[in-house]
Formats: sequence, C-alpha cells, structure tokens
Amino acid sequence: MSATAAAATTARRGVARGGIRRERHEPAYPLLLAAMALTAIGIVMVYSSSSVRSYFSSADPAAQGLEQLVWAAIGLVGLVLAMRLDFRHLRYLAIPFYVITLALLVAVLVPGIGSEINGSRRWIVIPGVGSLQPAEFAKLAIVLYLAHWLDRRGKEVRSFWNGLVPFGMLVAPGFFLIAMEPDLGTAGVYVIVAVSIFFMAGANLLYLTAIGASILAVAWLMISSTSYQMERVQTFLDPFRDPLGAGYNTVQALMALALGGITGLGLGESRMKFLYLPAPSTDFIFAIIGEEWGLVGTLTVLALFVVVAYQGYRIAITAPDTFSGLVACGVTTWLVVQAFINLAVVTALMPVTGIPLPFISAGGSALTINLAAIGILLSISRETTQTGSLRDAIFGVGRRDRRAHLPRAGRRTSPARRSTRR
Repeated sequence: MSATAAAATTARRGVARGGIRRERHEPAYPLLLAAMALTAIGIVMVYSSSSVRSYFSSADPAAQGLEQLVWAAIGLVGLVLAMRLDFRHLRYLAIPFYVITLALLVAVLVPGIGSEINGSRRWIVIPGVGSLQPAEFAKLAIVLYLAHWLDRRGKEVRSFWNGLVPFGMLVAPGFFLIAMEPDLGTAGVYVIVAVSIFFMAGANLLYLTAIGASILAVAWLMISSTSYQMERVQTFLDPFRDPLGAGYNTVQALMALALGGITGLGLGESRMKFLYLPAPSTDFIFAIIGEEWGLVGTLTVLALFVVVAYQGYRIAITAPDTFSGLVACGVTTWLVVQAFINLAVVTALMPVTGIPLPFISAGGSALTINLAAIGILLSISRETTQTGSLRDAIFGVGRRDRRAHLPRAGRRTSPARRSTRR
C-alpha cells in the first residue's frame, strides 16, 4: 500500500470514529466577550451587593466578592480547557457524567450529606472547598447525554416507543430529584432544556405538545399541594396585598429598580442592600444593578444576554454535525431561559423562585459550570460554517435533518484530505 493510500485510509477511519471534521478557525469572539463582560459585571456587583451582609457575618465587606473572584478564575480555566478540547470527546463523558450527577442528586437529599438552608436541601458542603450544588451540574449532564443519545437514535426520535418514551425515562429521574429538594425553578429549566434538544433533534410536534401539557399539569400539582408555593402564585398576582409579608421580596425589588432611574445612584451606592432586599447578591442581584447602574445598566446586561443567545443559536445552526448542534442548542437554551426567569422574577413578571442570574449571581458551582459551558460553545464555533443570519438562528432551530453536514469541497486542503478526492 502506498503512502498516499495509507494516509487516505487513516483519514477515513478518523472521520468514521470522530465524526465530520472541518477546518478549525477562530472561535466566536463576540460570545467570548459577552461572557467575559457578564462575569466581570458579576464580580463587581457581588462585591457591591454583598458588602453589608459580609461585614456583619465576617467583618470583611469584600469576603463574598473575593470568593466570587476565585470561582471566576477557576471557571475561566475550565472555559479555556473546554474551548481547546475537541468537542467530539464529550461523547465519552456523556454517560459517566450523567450517572455521577444522578448519584449526587440522590446524595444531596440524604440527611447528613446534603445541607438544608431555608427549607431546601440543595447543597453538599465540602470542607475546605465550599458548597457544591449538584443541580447546576445536572443541566450540563442532561445536555451532553441527550445530544449523544438523540444523535445515535436518528429518525427514530419521531416515534412514540423509540423516541418519546425513552426520552421521558431519561429526563424524569433528574427532574423529580431536583423537584424534591425542592427547587421547582431549576427543575423547570432542566425540563425546558431537555425539550429544546428533543425539538431540535426532530421530535414529533404532537408529542412535544403532550410533554408541555404534562409538565404544566405536574407543575400545577406540585404548586397546589404546597402551601408556600401556592402563596407565591397569589403574591405574584398582587404583590402589594401583603407588602411586608409574602410580597416583600417583589416590592423591595421593584423599589430598587425605581430608585435607580435612568443612570442609577452610582456603583456601591445602593440603599436596598442595607438589609432591605433579601438575597441581594444572588436571586435579586439584577435589582441592585438597576439601583446602582439604572436603566442603562439593566439594558446593558440584557444586551449581553441577547448576544449570548444569538451567538449560541447561530453556532447550533451551523455546527459541523448533529451532536455538536444539539449540545450548542441545549447549552444556549439553558443559559437564556435561566436568565429570562431571573429577570422576569425581579421585574414581577413571574412568581418568585430561586433562580440565579447566569455569570452574575454569587455562586461557585453555577459560575464554574456556566463558564465551562461557554467553553464548549466556543469549541464548537471553531468548526462552524460561519454562515447564517439572525432569521436562521431564530426560526431554523427545528429544521435540522439529523444528518452530518459535510465540509465544502473547496475547504479540503491537507494532503490526506486531497488524497481522498482522487
């Protein structure tokens, strides 16, 4: 066998094992810059919003801000590693990561292992490291596993017994374990992300409608059977009926946004962080942004998330194969939906739920996994076709035909690839 034929055989085997490969180019820098800007804003705002509470708890107003800075540095390392890693290798991590995450979700419910705060058991405290929130890792785990499984399933995803039923069996354990913490907000994001991947893989719209109806029914059952969840819904409808009780959080958040006006009171000048607004550095940090940076600051944050959404879905549409396209869709949906829920809660457009704002709210587990997810998107973006419009990104998500997208003929430049055309 000649050297040229051997090189061609090796190239074909590499494609068969690893999937279609395109020439790698520069990553999506707008996505990277948007994520870095949101992370920088988060570090500054966590320091500002937590300074009063940190002073009372540890006599160091910068304690929580410095902790956020450390986690951001760890997350950036994860981003760089994920960006330089070939995203095809994530297939080998999909099943182990999914199984380990489910084990952690079970462990967090065990008394003595999971730490209970305000009636919720969501964290595992690791001495010398900090608290770990398994639900944050579960979102990435379900994205990777479903992308791998649906890619292998092909056109069978449209069927009932080979598509919908096993899909529900894969998603249900994580959903119910997160809901039992209880954390209905994160459980909702978990399901929405899973359904978005199922939709992009070509699922039957009739089945998706049934899934949506089932989710709403289960959510309503959980809400109506829990007194404090039902109270949240009633408070959402009229937060001012009990402004010092059930509606306190919503009223204080709206007041913070109102105090900020157009340009804000100035960085560090928030009044609501002086123990008026609950959770100012986590769930309601957007209200502090509005108070200190005003309408200009809130629109800036919103614009950055729009960039993340556009770039993420654009990467999903132009991804080199089905697996990477599904991963990009799932990651983008997870970040965008979570941001939307947080912003809607702060602006009284949704009932109060404990959903942090990605990249900005205090929390080491969330920040680290969010930055690693951006790294995965950047890795995929290095092999996209660099084509597609905003219209394609918004309306073309469900049009993938579950077939690998072959590279264009004019882009094969290596000797091994040139030999395959002879």
